[in-house]
Amino acid sequence: MTSKEMEARSGVPRANIRYYEAEGLLTPARAKNGYREYSEEDLALLEKIKLLRRLGVGVEELKALRAGSASLPDVLDHRLAELGGQRDTLARVEQVCGNLRQAGETFDTLDAGQYLAALDAPALPQPGEGAWWKAPAVPPLPESDALPICTSIPRRLFARLFDELLTSMLLIAALALAGHNPALVNNTLLGLAVQLVILFVEPLLIHLSGTTPGKALLGLRLEGPGGEKLTYVEGFTRHLLMLWGGVGLGIPIWSWVQMFRSAKRCMDGEPQPWDVDVAYETRPFRLRRLAAIAAAAGLILLAGETANAWSQLPPNRGELTVAEFAENFNRQADYMDMDFSGQRLDETGTWEDRPYDGALYLTAFSDWGTGKNVPFAYTVEDGRLTKLTLSAEMRNTEEWLSLPTGEMAVAAASFAWARKDAPFWPKERRALLAALDGGEPFALRHGDAVVSLDIDQEGFRNTDMGFMIPEEGREENRIAFTFTITLEE
Repeated sequence: MTSKEMEARSGVPRANIRYYEAEGLLTPARAKNGYREYSEEDLALLEKIKLLRRLGVGVEELKALRAGSASLPDVLDHRLAELGGQRDTLARVEQVCGNLRQAGETFDTLDAGQYLAALDAPALPQPGEGAWWKAPAVPPLPESDALPICTSIPRRLFARLFDELLTSMLLIAALALAGHNPALVNNTLLGLAVQLVILFVEPLLIHLSGTTPGKALLGLRLEGPGGEKLTYVEGFTRHLLMLWGGVGLGIPIWSWVQMFRSAKRCMDGEPQPWDVDVAYETRPFRLRRLAAIAAAAGLILLAGETANAWSQLPPNRGELTVAEFAENFNRQADYMDMDFSGQRLDETGTWEDRPYDGALYLTAFSDWGTGKNVPFAYTVEDGRLTKLTLSAEMRNTEEWLSLPTGEMAVAAASFAWARKDAPFWPKERRALLAALDGGEPFALRHGDAVVSLDIDQEGFRNTDMGFMIPEEGREENRIAFTFTITLEE
């Protein structure tokens, strides 16, 4: 029979059954698939255990009975002697309490000494009739006859969320340090990667240390029924069962159903299906644990933001030649996922077509009549690049125009961000990119570099979508822009 059938027929909860197995009192057979197969003999043995435990026989005495090193009469004689002592103590308490009641004492006049002496007397006469107390009901199975579990929803939830946060930040940092833009990562793929990493790493951590970073911060530790470490396979199987029974594999609606069931089991004090053979060591919760996990989460986020900020920096820093700027530009264009109609800058800073690598590019010509992209102009002093200019002009056109903000953004990321005194954290970098997206004239200082955009237009109107449209009814119009990055002396 299965565990569920064993529970139904014996009336013993599965948590207690697992505990008796951990103590060596029950040894069910195992099927080929690893599941337990209980026999009628196992059921009869469990009923014996249930009876004797409810009579107050200790687990160690049950082990001795199973091993044959103790006899049932001897064990029962020992238990009867314990019960006799408890009964005598209770009778003494009853008599002293009755005498105190009949004496009509008040709290102020109570002479406690004589009654304490009566309680500690070596013997008592037979109790009289008319006892007003009621005998206790037949005791249930002791609460200690079950593997310790954790039913705290906040602890389990925040431990899991912390481990997922740590894993996701490590993956993002690895991508950033490898030169990839974390902002371009598909969130669904990242989430799957996080779960895949945890699936293989968490069982190893539990096998080696019995815990994970999130569980450790919240005072949780896992071990086998007998106090031994979980094997890697046991931890791996446990995590697979949790993914299905705890979060429903992330399947819409079904995941919410499974999470509700898991929360309900916690509220009912029941073990989770993936924890039936796991003993939890739960340390007392203190506010410092909450502060520790908040501080640790903050440090993780800071480390992730640091890696992200570092990955945004171009490969060449400090004083640049035109060739170094071109190398920076091509790298930053790849990082920001901009293909510029399949073109890149050569060593002289001139646009050229990329070598064919099998990739397909959307080819378009610049709105400004300059080929595929607007060319850069460079000011070089003593071999070092001191000024970068991107400019164009259109007259008497009916075309809708848009500023080449992509080229401007990548140029700023390649030249202004390369300055050694440029701000490290992305906040000020985002401010610069936001100014470019606005399509309005601006001037911003970025370290010792001044980034500016000037627009001179006549006969054009701007739209919310970033286009500049010729005004109707005008025969002549003109528009020009100049984007510069200038180093201050």
